[in-house]
Amino acid sequence: MASKRVSSRYAKALLGLASDRNELDHVESELHTISSLIEASREFEMLLASPIVKPHKKKAVLEAIFKDGLSELTLGFINILVTKGREALLPTIVEEALAQIRIIKNIQIAEVCSATQLDDSSREKILAEVAKLHDGEVDLKETVDPTLLGGYILTLDDKQIDASLKRQLSTLRRKLSEHDYEPEL
Repeated sequence: MASKRVSSRYAKALLGLASDRNELDHVESELHTISSLIEASREFEMLLASPIVKPHKKKAVLEAIFKDGLSELTLGFINILVTKGREALLPTIVEEALAQIRIIKNIQIAEVCSATQLDDSSREKILAEVAKLHDGEVDLKETVDPTLLGGYILTLDDKQIDASLKRQLSTLRRKLSEHDYEPEL
């Protein structure tokens, strides 16, 4: 909980400075790059969290990795994290900063899980459903789960719309088992 609070403060400081310098969009793209690296490389995350690797070595490695890919602002921010001993928080800081950017830009993440890959007409219907719940831009994340049998499950913040065939069959099974139906003779 405390690390989340600290990460939030660092993210807010980075975004405030980026906003003051009119570099918010550029910093956002750099944060996506860092996030992709963290997701792709377990070794990178282990480097950040390692108490064995000395701070000056971490700085050298991070500068070698990011020297051509990051702005002076973002690279300086990462160096400050290493200096303060907070480099292990970089993954949560990046996550928190991206979440704060979505709030600033009024972008909502909607996750849809369907039995098969969505076609364009289904995607449009789902986006229309999301538009009823959120005014603003929507970033749709799609996953496929064949166990749903058909339909979809839409998750938007703390709301979930389950329009899956699996749930409908489960509801029907429960209703039928609750009542003793006897055929008329």
